[in-house]
Amino acid sequence: MAAKIDIVLLGTVYALDFNSDTAIAELTQTARVIINTIGPYSATCGTAIIKACAENGTDYVDCSGEMPWMQGIIANYDETARKSGSRIVMTAGWGAAPADLTTYLAVRHIRETMSLPTREVLVSLDDLRGSFSGGSINSMCDLEVSYGSARIAAASAPFALSPVPRSSVEIAKRGVLPESNVFGVQVVQGMGALVQGSQTGIETGIVGRSWGLFAGQEAYSLGPDGYGKGFFFSSRVRQSGPFMAWLFRVGFVLLTTAITKIPPLRNLATKTLFPPGTGPSEEQRRGNHFTYRVVAIPDQQGTSRRVEVKFAYQGDPYFFTGVSLTEAALVLLEGGTPAHQRGGILTSAMLGDKFVERLKRPHAGIEIEIKAVEE
Repeated sequence: MAAKIDIVLLGTVYALDFNSDTAIAELTQTARVIINTIGPYSATCGTAIIKACAENGTDYVDCSGEMPWMQGIIANYDETARKSGSRIVMTAGWGAAPADLTTYLAVRHIRETMSLPTREVLVSLDDLRGSFSGGSINSMCDLEVSYGSARIAAASAPFALSPVPRSSVEIAKRGVLPESNVFGVQVVQGMGALVQGSQTGIETGIVGRSWGLFAGQEAYSLGPDGYGKGFFFSSRVRQSGPFMAWLFRVGFVLLTTAITKIPPLRNLATKTLFPPGTGPSEEQRRGNHFTYRVVAIPDQQGTSRRVEVKFAYQGDPYFFTGVSLTEAALVLLEGGTPAHQRGGILTSAMLGDKFVERLKRPHAGIEIEIKAVEE
């Protein structure tokens, strides 16, 4: 990737030198909020831009999904950003924002309608038509080379990014919905045959951080203990049946292992099949869409009540990321959210209801529905 890129600020084009800390610092001193879509974030200017934003009190939003890198950013710059008043919202695109926001909405609805904490949230990618870009494939491969599987797994573990630690006993607690079988397939009534997907680690890490950000006694917390002391989260992808779910899981593991761990196949994927800067054409993106379905269970023994959330977009996931990042940046400019009360390294959920309402506006095109049901 080139060391320089042209950016537009207030109608003016600036040539930003990735290798110049001075140029990056000057940019963050000029702008009020920066949207960064240049990945892999750990291998380009991601760290330098966040450092400058944290030091200069500039707001920031990105669509990163590199969990070990994010873990390091939190450790190094969360306190600096809080002191300067900078709000740094990471992974505000398709990678985790739908799961993070729907979890927040479900938890809040349970608090408001039942006066209870939440025991479990299951987020399922119910329907998807989309495709990979060169940037996504290269980020995945670069992450494996830079950090290795063990670091990635550790940073993606439940509550690994949470500012509030949880004991191993608490983390080991399971949910109340049926668990996955020995083949990794989870069958839930009304949700179908479910299995872990490509976003599972990212969504688990981000929702775990949101749990910790809302866990205190601050004014923006969602009642006592935030989401809930016994909160359990899982991320899944729906398939047409148990066998197809197992087949998807096996195929996904084999494919990702091959292109991330076998150098010749990695080079083929990143340099020939999916080089940086490539992606689906406009024609290929036409008709793409996605739908998330979420079920949340209140923390009350023997309850048959639950909350369901639907989050749908009739467009390409990459288009959604552009919409989501833009709306997140506008919310940061407006103020008046939990993110503005805390500052630091944040998640989409910390942008609260203002972000949700912006995404529901006709020009954004996201359909969000929440309802309470009783079985």
